[in-house]
Amino acid sequence: MAGLATSTLKVADEAWIALATLLRKNPNRESFTSGEILAEVRRPGLHYHLRPGVQTHISHHNVANIQPSSARYRMFFRLPEGTYRLYRAGDPTHSERTGKTRPRHQDLHVEFHSLIDWYDSEYNAGAPRETPRREHAIFKLAGLGKELWATGETPDEHVARLRSGWYTTETPRDAQPRAIDDASVWSNVLQHVGEEFRTATDLPFTYEVDGNGLWFSREGKRVPKRLSRNEFEKGLARCPLHSVSDLCDLFDPSYLYGLLTDSRIIG
Repeated sequence: MAGLATSTLKVADEAWIALATLLRKNPNRESFTSGEILAEVRRPGLHYHLRPGVQTHISHHNVANIQPSSARYRMFFRLPEGTYRLYRAGDPTHSERTGKTRPRHQDLHVEFHSLIDWYDSEYNAGAPRETPRREHAIFKLAGLGKELWATGETPDEHVARLRSGWYTTETPRDAQPRAIDDASVWSNVLQHVGEEFRTATDLPFTYEVDGNGLWFSREGKRVPKRLSRNEFEKGLARCPLHSVSDLCDLFDPSYLYGLLTDSRIIG
């Protein structure tokens, strides 16, 4: 064959052919340097010309046990001394490498089919079998809990039923809504500047008033953002509070929750 047409041959497969050829012709060699692989690619009669990207595929894109940048092939395996051999099933690979381990017959000229057959029947024959995707433990969870839907209840309906009763807008008959006077609460804030308060997780903090806003401090260090009075009153409007998550969309909810649940501020 005067030369292998490269118009349809992938660069990754081109590099694989070169390394597979070297290993097959030199059964006493375990691995080859990137320079030796590149020289095989350049071998007269094999290709019309050397394409860009071959060197990068040899040293990076094809290598199963290094972090990928774009291509995720697992066709080569890099040894500690920096030489390369073909990938064998069971070789440790980078977690992001999920690509092919050898070319497909239909992607190569018939002249090179024997290389793939040699790889499958000899080179890779004794390697541990790769676990099929469906045998991984995570896929064994498929169908778990299917009995929950045996009644015909949809997942959304199931969740809604479990959450029923969590929230209520009804006011107990013997309870009267408590009006909160924003001005009196802010007056309390002004009276207790510098005193120690506690978050829901019992962490101590203090605050100081700056105009219509608050600066929180923890262990003597000021939190680098001012809580506006507008934000404070948004939180106040949600009282009584049940958890810090009631204020999660506001600034410094942990400290704000500590203030709005303290009797010195709310009464």
